[in-house]
Amino acid sequence: MKPIILLLLCLTALSVFLLTACDPAKLLGPQASRASKYNLRVRYDRGNCYGRCEVYALNVYENGLLVFEGQRFTDRPGTWEKSIDRRRITGLLDSFAKADFPNYPRSFRSQIPDAATITVAYYDDDGTMHETSFKDSEPPELRLLSNKLHDLAHLPNYRQVSDTIIGREERPVSQQERQEVIVQLNENVVVSTWLVAYGKQNVQLKKRISPRSPYYIITADPNLMGAEELLGFLRKDPNVVSAQLNQPVGPR
Repeated sequence: MKPIILLLLCLTALSVFLLTACDPAKLLGPQASRASKYNLRVRYDRGNCYGRCEVYALNVYENGLLVFEGQRFTDRPGTWEKSIDRRRITGLLDSFAKADFPNYPRSFRSQIPDAATITVAYYDDDGTMHETSFKDSEPPELRLLSNKLHDLAHLPNYRQVSDTIIGREERPVSQQERQEVIVQLNENVVVSTWLVAYGKQNVQLKKRISPRSPYYIITADPNLMGAEELLGFLRKDPNVVSAQLNQPVGPR
């Protein structure tokens, strides 16, 4: 009997292999590489803030696939995937259907300009997209949905698919060269002390343009905050008179 049982087990294993060999999704579940074939229902984007806020996006598909796109200040840079029970997705979509997405404004007014912008795009059963964004002022049901999406994005055991964001390989998450900005500081501002306020953005002093000049060249880390984005904060700084990119000057 034992040889017969062993033979049956081998045949069963071979059948499973043959059924799944042509379609890994049957064995591994939905995959990010096939996401374009799935039904996207929610996209959650958490943007930049003044500081080291985690910047990422989460795509939620009807079949239970979660695709995490890590951009900055995250332990998961690049593209990561995870599959969860479809019943959990169904419950989430029921909550979205009960919210007032069709009547939400494009964006809710904020009292904290430096807070991270959260953008939520919801695709209803007809495939119509409803999108809104907020920072610190939003309806309770929208905040609750945002919290649920945040929790999904931070579930354990995501699997890395790529060290870049799929579909945006032109923006790798790997290290980039530092970018230069020229700033003019107010009189009597000590540059070494002033730079402390930008420690989280890893802003560094490269040089003073001349010994008595109020102009300095500083460098920005694009993996934390790009120069263009940094300019927005510098121009609001009361210690800064002006700020501009240090770009090469060619013949005119």
